[in-house]
Amino acid sequence: MVLVFFICIFLLLTITVIILSTISIRIEEFKASNFNECGKLKIDYKVFFELFLLNKLKIFSIKIDKELVNKLNVKQKMKNINFKQVKTDMPSPKELKELINKLQVRVDKLNLKAEIGTIDVIITSAIITILASVIGIGFAKVIKKYDKEKYNYEIYPIYQNKNLIKLNLNCIIKVKMVHIIFVIYLLIKKRRVEKRERTSNRRSYGYSYE
Repeated sequence: MVLVFFICIFLLLTITVIILSTISIRIEEFKASNFNECGKLKIDYKVFFELFLLNKLKIFSIKIDKELVNKLNVKQKMKNINFKQVKTDMPSPKELKELINKLQVRVDKLNLKAEIGTIDVIITSAIITILASVIGIGFAKVIKKYDKEKYNYEIYPIYQNKNLIKLNLNCIIKVKMVHIIFVIYLLIKKRRVEKRERTSNRRSYGYSYE
């Protein structure tokens, strides 16, 4: 009886910690550039996945960089994934937008500097304008209070009639665990409903054939 009591207390504390926790994706360094002699895009990154209790106490942290990805042979494992099946199971764009809104993603820091160029001057100008507009609109949704020291982005066009890109990004993205759990619940519920509907359709076709 005492053991059961302690197990229940432990489970209750675990659930409470999960609900009150926040996942932080800290992109300390992300660089992408094809400003080199061969013109090949080179990417370097250092990303930290961290879990905070009450958004202050760090519970754990995992660093992901090129060295770890190569060690785990992620590229080879990605080739074995059936992306057609994944695409079939993905929510529609409208549903995906609703789920992202329910996640209530928050950006605590963002420093972005991008230089972009294409073989067409008009396309380059259009891309720069669209990116600046999208980032500006996104800021209003994911930032609680604007602080010029924490949030800064610069996007410049390159007019050299070449496909060029140079990107430097540092940011911190946070999502509360309770929102993640809620979205996972909605996805599971949706999948069960769709599975039930497919099963019922098969039965109705079976009756019609009879």
